[in-house]
Amino acid sequence: MQIRKIISAFFINTILGLVLYSYLYYSELGEFPAFFKDWVLIIYLVIGANIIGLTLILVNSVLNKIPFWRKKIGFRFVVGIFINYISIFILVALFIWIYLRLNQLNYTLKALLEEYNEIKIRTYILILVLDILYVVFDFLIYSYKYFSYGQIQNAKLERKQMQLQFEALKTQLSPHYLFNSLNTVSSLIYKDVHQTEDYIRKLAKTYQYILASDKKQLISLKEEVEFIKDYSFLLKIRFGKAFKTHIDIDVNLLENLIPPISIQILVENAVKHNVFDDDQPLEVDIIAMNDIVYVKNKILKAPSSRESFKIGLSNIRKRYNVFTDKRIKIIKDDYFKVELPLLKPGKNG
Repeated sequence: MQIRKIISAFFINTILGLVLYSYLYYSELGEFPAFFKDWVLIIYLVIGANIIGLTLILVNSVLNKIPFWRKKIGFRFVVGIFINYISIFILVALFIWIYLRLNQLNYTLKALLEEYNEIKIRTYILILVLDILYVVFDFLIYSYKYFSYGQIQNAKLERKQMQLQFEALKTQLSPHYLFNSLNTVSSLIYKDVHQTEDYIRKLAKTYQYILASDKKQLISLKEEVEFIKDYSFLLKIRFGKAFKTHIDIDVNLLENLIPPISIQILVENAVKHNVFDDDQPLEVDIIAMNDIVYVKNKILKAPSSRESFKIGLSNIRKRYNVFTDKRIKIIKDDYFKVELPLLKPGKNG
């Protein structure tokens, strides 16, 4: 592919060089140059045209790598025209001077320009027109490549996000979770019919939220908190006084965004990795302030065996990496504390 590009560039540069020289020669003498009688001139024109073309490619390649231009497109366009024009003018003057020296012609570059003033003006205009056309063409190619690259990156990020969402969903819909929920319903049904009905309703709402979250990359804190309240209700029914949650949310942050089921994963991990009972309950604090959600619990005795799906914090961290350069923070002392940055709608990162 690269060889094809080089051959194409060589062919285009050569044709342009010969055509422009022929035009200038004809406009001055009224006849076309006899190229086949002067092979040295042809070789010189081919070399010169390709060096000029290569220089333009390199100059614009460097300019296109400057991130600043993506926000200043008009300025980039003007700067490109100016730099290219100066580059072409210097190279043309240099090649004319070298040609005069090689052929031992008694002309200085200044004297040549003064004698052929009309050709000089035509050359200036031609260089400017070609310069503008080249910059426009290069800009269109660059814009297309940049757009295509952006589309590819977005597709990759979306696919990665879908994989992470699926991993989280698969964990939350695990048979173990359903088995515990059905066990709780079984123990409740003969004790309190009304509470059993509430439990089933909350369970259905949590499953509905989990299934719906698979289609959403980010969700409002308000929706996540409502889900956590339902999920906490299920845990309180299951563990009784042994499990407690404290939720304190700044209402001004409710419309901010968070990867779905992030808080739920942290609450579930607290339940999974601690041994607790009525005498030593597990208390999980969920606090939102200063654009951060804090989820913390006191570290209790760890269970002898822990079931892990290797998702948890790693899954949350990876999903944050898709949308922002903000990082989750983990603090571990007497408490296990995780800080989840909140994302502004339409201003992720």
